[in-house]
Amino acid sequence: MVKKKDKPKIAYLSYPFSKDPIGYTKEACSLAKEIMKKHADIFIIVPHSAVDYTLFGEPKDISGYKDTDHLLAPQLEFTILWNIDIFIRGKPLDSKVSIGCIWEEAFVRWLNIWRDKKIKITTPEELMK
Repeated sequence: MVKKKDKPKIAYLSYPFSKDPIGYTKEACSLAKEIMKKHADIFIIVPHSAVDYTLFGEPKDISGYKDTDHLLAPQLEFTILWNIDIFIRGKPLDSKVSIGCIWEEAFVRWLNIWRDKKIKITTPEELMK
Protein backbone atom coordinates (compact mmCIF):
# COMPACT_ATOMS: atom_id res chain seq x y z
CA MET A 1 0.00 0.00 0.00
CA VAL A 2 1.44 3.37 -1.04
CA LYS A 3 1.28 6.13 1.55
CA LYS A 4 1.41 9.80 0.57
CA LYS A 5 4.69 10.29 2.40
CA ASP A 6 6.42 7.42 0.59
CA LYS A 7 8.99 8.48 -1.98
CA PRO A 8 8.95 6.27 -5.08
CA LYS A 9 11.88 3.85 -5.09
CA ILE A 10 14.00 2.29 -7.79
CA ALA A 11 14.87 -1.38 -7.30
CA TYR A 12 17.16 -3.80 -9.12
CA LEU A 13 16.16 -7.44 -9.44
CA SER A 14 19.26 -9.61 -9.39
CA TYR A 15 18.39 -12.84 -11.19
CA PRO A 16 20.35 -15.56 -13.00
CA PHE A 17 20.67 -15.20 -16.76
CA SER A 18 23.44 -17.09 -18.57
CA LYS A 19 22.33 -20.70 -18.13
CA ASP A 20 18.80 -20.06 -19.46
CA PRO A 21 18.47 -16.52 -20.84
CA ILE A 22 14.96 -17.01 -22.22
CA GLY A 23 13.52 -18.84 -19.22
CA TYR A 24 15.23 -16.68 -16.60
CA THR A 25 14.18 -13.47 -18.36
CA LYS A 26 10.53 -14.60 -18.35
CA GLU A 27 10.78 -15.56 -14.67
CA ALA A 28 12.47 -12.30 -13.67
CA CYS A 29 9.99 -10.10 -15.55
CA SER A 30 7.04 -12.02 -14.11
CA LEU A 31 8.43 -11.71 -10.60
CA ALA A 32 9.09 -7.99 -11.03
CA LYS A 33 5.54 -7.46 -12.29
CA GLU A 34 4.10 -9.34 -9.30
CA ILE A 35 6.09 -7.24 -6.83
CA MET A 36 5.24 -3.95 -8.58
CA LYS A 37 1.53 -4.79 -8.49
CA LYS A 38 1.80 -5.06 -4.71
CA HIS A 39 4.15 -2.08 -4.31
CA ALA A 40 3.15 0.67 -6.73
CA ASP A 41 5.84 2.91 -5.20
CA ILE A 42 8.65 0.60 -6.38
CA PHE A 43 9.86 0.45 -9.98
CA ILE A 44 11.96 -2.65 -10.58
CA ILE A 45 14.73 -2.65 -13.15
CA VAL A 46 15.29 -6.11 -14.56
CA PRO A 47 18.81 -6.10 -16.03
CA HIS A 48 17.83 -8.82 -18.50
CA SER A 49 15.56 -6.36 -20.27
CA ALA A 50 17.17 -3.04 -19.31
CA VAL A 51 20.70 -4.07 -20.29
CA ASP A 52 20.89 -7.42 -22.08
CA TYR A 53 17.84 -6.93 -24.32
CA THR A 54 18.86 -3.35 -25.10
CA LEU A 55 22.42 -4.36 -26.04
CA PHE A 56 21.87 -7.75 -27.63
CA GLY A 57 18.21 -8.10 -28.60
CA GLU A 58 16.01 -11.06 -27.76
CA PRO A 59 17.42 -13.30 -25.01
CA LYS A 60 19.48 -16.15 -26.44
CA ASP A 61 22.60 -18.17 -25.85
CA ILE A 62 25.25 -15.69 -24.69
CA SER A 63 28.13 -17.60 -26.28
CA GLY A 64 27.70 -15.50 -29.44
CA TYR A 65 28.39 -12.22 -27.65
CA LYS A 66 31.74 -10.52 -28.15
CA ASP A 67 34.13 -10.17 -25.21
CA THR A 68 33.64 -6.40 -25.38
CA ASP A 69 29.89 -7.00 -24.92
CA HIS A 70 30.65 -8.97 -21.77
CA LEU A 71 32.57 -5.93 -20.49
CA LEU A 72 29.94 -3.34 -21.36
CA ALA A 73 26.93 -5.12 -19.85
CA PRO A 74 28.30 -5.26 -16.27
CA GLN A 75 29.51 -1.66 -16.52
CA LEU A 76 25.96 -0.60 -17.33
CA GLU A 77 24.56 -2.80 -14.56
CA PHE A 78 26.98 -1.25 -12.04
CA THR A 79 25.80 2.21 -13.17
CA ILE A 80 22.23 1.16 -12.37
CA LEU A 81 23.27 -0.38 -9.05
CA TRP A 82 24.98 2.88 -8.07
CA ASN A 83 21.62 4.65 -8.32
CA ILE A 84 19.10 2.23 -6.80
CA ASP A 85 17.28 2.34 -3.47
CA ILE A 86 16.56 -1.40 -3.19
CA PHE A 87 18.47 -4.50 -4.29
CA ILE A 88 16.29 -7.60 -4.67
CA ARG A 89 18.08 -10.96 -4.47
CA GLY A 90 15.84 -12.97 -6.82
CA LYS A 91 17.35 -16.35 -5.97
CA PRO A 92 19.48 -17.52 -3.03
CA LEU A 93 23.17 -16.86 -3.58
CA ASP A 94 24.73 -19.92 -5.19
CA SER A 95 27.83 -19.87 -7.40
CA LYS A 96 26.51 -22.93 -9.26
CA VAL A 97 23.45 -20.91 -10.28
CA SER A 98 24.97 -17.49 -10.97
CA ILE A 99 28.34 -15.86 -10.33
CA GLY A 100 26.88 -12.64 -11.77
CA CYS A 101 24.28 -12.37 -9.01
CA ILE A 102 27.04 -12.76 -6.42
CA TRP A 103 29.07 -9.98 -8.04
CA GLU A 104 26.02 -7.70 -8.15
CA GLU A 105 25.29 -8.16 -4.47
CA ALA A 106 28.96 -7.81 -3.56
CA PHE A 107 29.03 -4.44 -5.34
CA VAL A 108 25.91 -3.28 -3.45
CA ARG A 109 27.43 -4.41 -0.13
CA TRP A 110 30.61 -2.51 -0.99
CA LEU A 111 28.56 0.60 -1.78
CA ASN A 112 26.79 0.25 1.57
CA ILE A 113 30.13 0.26 3.37
CA TRP A 114 31.59 3.28 1.60
CA ARG A 115 28.61 5.58 1.02
CA ASP A 116 26.18 7.37 3.29
CA LYS A 117 23.22 6.33 1.11
CA LYS A 118 22.36 2.75 2.01
CA ILE A 119 20.75 0.37 -0.45
CA LYS A 120 18.25 -1.99 1.13
CA ILE A 121 18.97 -5.64 0.31
CA THR A 122 15.86 -7.81 0.32
CA THR A 123 14.15 -10.78 -1.32
CA PRO A 124 10.92 -11.20 -3.29
CA GLU A 125 9.51 -13.20 -0.39
CA GLU A 126 10.09 -10.33 2.03
CA LEU A 127 8.47 -7.85 -0.34
CA MET A 128 5.42 -10.07 -0.93
CA LYS A 129 4.61 -10.51 2.79
